[in-house]
Amino acid sequence: MPLYYVNRFDGIAVIDDVGIELPDLDAARDHVRSVLTEMMNAERWTGGAARCRADVRDASGRPVLEASLILTMSPEPRQMRP
Repeated sequence: MPLYYVNRFDGIAVIDDVGIELPDLDAARDHVRSVLTEMMNAERWTGGAARCRADVRDASGRPVLEASLILTMSPEPRQMRP
């Protein structure tokens, strides 16, 4: 099974030097979606915006995927247009 390395960034860089075995790139996408969701859930909200990002490399070190989540909140709701 292919080995993928998922580096995570949310103000602190966490470089993966262990990797995770996944069947294919689609499985890596699913894994990264879970990782980013968990990172965002763990984020301490200080207002404004929060961002987390993950870069994925294959076993040869080649970048194969980059993904990010950005959450923004406004203190006042926008007016709905008819």
